[in-house]
Amino acid sequence: MPAMRFRRQTGPRWPRIIFLLSLVLAIAALGGFVWLRPEVVSVSPAPGAVDVSPYARLRFTFSQPMETAVITSEPENLGELSWNDTFTELTLQPRNAWPREQTVTLRLSGGRSRLGLPLLGEQMWTFTVGAERLIYVDAASNNLYIVSLADGAQPRALTAEPFGVNEYSVKPNGQSIVYSAGREDGGADLRQVDIETGETQNFLPCPGTACRAPVFSPDGRRVAYERQLPTPTADGSADFGNARVFVFTPESGADEPVGEVGNQTRTPRWAPDGRLSFYDATRQAIVVRNITDGSATFVPNDSGEMGAWSPDSQFIVLPQIVLQENALVLSPTQQITLTGSASVAGFYSHLQRVTVATNAAVNLSGETVVEDAAPVYSWRGEWLIFARRELNGVTWTPGRQLWRMRPDGSEARALTAEPLFAHSAVRWSPDDTQVAFMRLDATDPTAQPEIWLMTADGANARMWVKNAYLPEWLP
Repeated sequence: MPAMRFRRQTGPRWPRIIFLLSLVLAIAALGGFVWLRPEVVSVSPAPGAVDVSPYARLRFTFSQPMETAVITSEPENLGELSWNDTFTELTLQPRNAWPREQTVTLRLSGGRSRLGLPLLGEQMWTFTVGAERLIYVDAASNNLYIVSLADGAQPRALTAEPFGVNEYSVKPNGQSIVYSAGREDGGADLRQVDIETGETQNFLPCPGTACRAPVFSPDGRRVAYERQLPTPTADGSADFGNARVFVFTPESGADEPVGEVGNQTRTPRWAPDGRLSFYDATRQAIVVRNITDGSATFVPNDSGEMGAWSPDSQFIVLPQIVLQENALVLSPTQQITLTGSASVAGFYSHLQRVTVATNAAVNLSGETVVEDAAPVYSWRGEWLIFARRELNGVTWTPGRQLWRMRPDGSEARALTAEPLFAHSAVRWSPDDTQVAFMRLDATDPTAQPEIWLMTADGANARMWVKNAYLPEWLP
C-alpha cells in the first residue's frame, strides 16, 4: 500500500504581515514616545540644595518645548512665570521671600509638550533656604567673597585674581557677577564668576585699556562700563584714565561707546526703566540716554557725583555744590572759638531731587550748613539714606554719619553717631529691612575698613566682616 503523505494546510499570508507591521509600528510609536516625551532635564535650585537665597527664582529645564507645566510649592509662594524663546525653560518668581532657614517642597504634577505628549508621573524636589547673603571685596586680597548672615557662617572666596578686583556688579537674577579684574600692566578686563559654583570665565577682554565700573542693566541683558585709555608717564609706565562709557551686549557681542565723541564720561548707572545714565565731565552734567532710540536728557551737575535713581525712574537725587558768602575758612593749623552759626566752609553740598523730565529741582537738605552726599533709595522708594558731615561750628565731624529721610526731605534723622568714623557704601537689603555699610576710622590712616549691618531705622548696629569693603546684597 503506497505511503500516504499529509501536507499541512496554510492560510493566507497577509494576516501575519499585518500583525508584523502593526508590531513594528507599535514598537516605533513606543520608541518615538519615549524619545519625544517631555522630561525634566534640570532644576534650579538643585534638589537638596542648602543655603539657598530667600529670593531665589525657580528654573525648570525640559527636554522638549512645552505647552503647559503644573507646578506647586509648599509653602505656596509662586508668582510671575516666564518661558524662554524655545519654551524649554520655565522661570518662576517667588511672590515673597522664601521663609529663611526652612525647607521648600516643589511638585511637578503634570504638563504637556507642544507635540501634545504628557509629562508622566509626579515629581518632587526640596531645597533649604538659608539666611541672606552678602558679597564684598576682601581688603587683604582684593578678591570677591560671599558670606551668609546665618550665625557662625564662614566667608567663601569667589575669585582668586592675582591683581585683584576693582569693582563688580551682581546680575539681577543673582546667578553670577561681572567684575573688573586687574592686570599686571595696570589695565583691567571684565570677567564673570558663577556665584554657586565659583567658576570664572572671560566676559570682555580689554587689551591695552582698563575696563572698570561694570553695571548690569535691570533685565540683565547688557553691561555698561568705563573703558579707560592709557596715558604714558615719565618712567615709561602707563596710567589709565580719560574714561568713556561703553555698553556691551553679550548676546550679540556688540560693544559700543555712548555719549558725545571726545567727551570724558564715567560712572554709568541704569535707571529702573532701562535708560542709561552717566556723568559727562566735559558737559558737567548727568546724561540720561534711551538706549533704544538714542535720545538723551541732560541734568546739570557740578559735584561730579551720579546720585541715585528713584524706583519709578522719575527722579534723580544728587549732591550739588552750594557756595556760601562771607564764609570763614580755616587752615589746618588755625584754631578759633566758634559761636552761633559761624561756618568753617566756603562751600558745601546739598542733596537735590531733580525731576528728570523737566530738570525741576527741590532742595532736600534744608538751609543748614552740611555736606550731604551718597544718597541711596530704598527698593520701595519710601526712604533715602545718605551720608552727612556737619560743617557748622563745633558740630563739625571728621567722619560722615548716616542719615535717613523721606524722599521729600521730611523726617530726617541720624542713624549713626560716631564723629570719628566715616560711613559709606550703603546698600539696602532686598526687603528694605536691613542696611549694610562700610565703616572706617577717619582719624587713623592705617585703619582697616569694616562692613557693618543695622536695621533700617538704625537699630542693632553690629560689625559683620573685618577688613572688607564694597558690600552688596545677593538678590
